[in-house]
Amino acid sequence: MSRTSLAIGLRVASLLIALAVARSAWAQDRADQAGPGVRRAATPSEASSAHLTLGRTYLDKGETDKAEAEFKAALESDPQNGIAYLELGEVRLIERRIPEAEQEFRQAVRVAPDFAPACAALADLLIQTERRAEGRQLLERAVKLDPDDWRSEYRLAVLLIEAGEAGSAAEMLDRVERLQPDFLPAREQSALAFVRRGDLKNATAQAEALIGKNPQAAEGHRIMALVLWKQGDHDGSLAECALALAADPDSTQMHLLQALELWQADRKKEARTAFVRAAKGPAGMKLATPDVFCRLLLCNARDISVVEDFLRKNRAALAPNPAP
Repeated sequence: MSRTSLAIGLRVASLLIALAVARSAWAQDRADQAGPGVRRAATPSEASSAHLTLGRTYLDKGETDKAEAEFKAALESDPQNGIAYLELGEVRLIERRIPEAEQEFRQAVRVAPDFAPACAALADLLIQTERRAEGRQLLERAVKLDPDDWRSEYRLAVLLIEAGEAGSAAEMLDRVERLQPDFLPAREQSALAFVRRGDLKNATAQAEALIGKNPQAAEGHRIMALVLWKQGDHDGSLAECALALAADPDSTQMHLLQALELWQADRKKEARTAFVRAAKGPAGMKLATPDVFCRLLLCNARDISVVEDFLRKNRAALAPNPAP
């Protein structure tokens, strides 16, 4: 996944740190080379670029304080360096300082409006924080600026599906699948389109194909869990939820489906635990609203009353503990 992929986004920071530790020796070599580059820089632009190189080296090593200092030094040399703002935003994400990350990404877009990675990074953050309209506009700009940015095209397709624009989304997903045949999330979204339309036969076929391609991946099991829930096979759905969560423990969608299935099976305590786990994800407390819950589970008319009853009886599970 790319650095700007918040898809990616709020979970990528920890992965970057883990990867950085594994290649710390290589990163130190880069630091040794970059340091003299800063001293030799003849122009502010060259100095800014040298600070960026050194900052990325520290970021690769997980030394966020040093990386931050270098990115700020890059901006002191060149206040219009959009890449430096983008890198500072990544540091803020690693530190889980989301509002400040947004501020840095907005600055990157302001000083470099034609810089596609900055548009994509800000879009991802906005989407993760439920500001889809602005996020969509920025993703459209990122794709227009960089037609080879298939990750942004994939995320835009997901937004189009949610908005009911399945035709345009299908074209984008087809293109992404052709470019990246091993990128399972694109194939998962194609399968989800069948679930949304109530075409469970084709959704099942897609899920089986995904599981056959990679039995350990979450994508196929997520589709199968939703299909089995729609078909009323609650035990089978719970089993697929467990397989999906084994591969992707942070899947809000699967925690929610698991919570609902456990509740319907009269396993109340386990259901509340799963609901609380789901609330720790990006959607947070908004999971207590039926529209977010239903969108994540692809609910149809007959599911809504079940979801509303579940939420009415479990909202207290997300409430903060009373003060002593």
